[in-house]
Amino acid sequence: MSQENVELARRGYAALNDAYRADDINAFLPFLQEFWHPEVVFEPAGVLPEGPAAVQGWDGVLQFLGGQMQAFEKRTMWMEPLEYLDAGDCLVVPYRFGGRARHTGIEMEFSFVHVFTMRAGKVVHAKALATKGQALDAVGLSE
Repeated sequence: MSQENVELARRGYAALNDAYRADDINAFLPFLQEFWHPEVVFEPAGVLPEGPAAVQGWDGVLQFLGGQMQAFEKRTMWMEPLEYLDAGDCLVVPYRFGGRARHTGIEMEFSFVHVFTMRAGKVVHAKALATKGQALDAVGLSE
């Protein structure tokens, strides 16, 4: 994984946080259009009541993220990548995300790991996994 792809991921998380702060998930669309394949597949971790098992395309990704935003008070959601791990054509990114729960006002925080598969400079597949170990296993590495 090139340093360019790591920088791309950093920019992506920054763009997503900007959209969260603006309370407008569509603000993330220009980044998706530039750096994610139009038919990208995103698979959520499946441990939270997140909706579908997988979504496809830019609209599917935006709908999923918008649905997550509904669980939090406006402009309180955030995502923080913790490290970037090279895995050949994949990038493994442990991260934390959270915000203030919309219905209770309680600050929430969760930890997951993204695995991004890149082809020709674009994300073609993204998957969230519950643990770093699961993510490393998925890309053929060990802790």
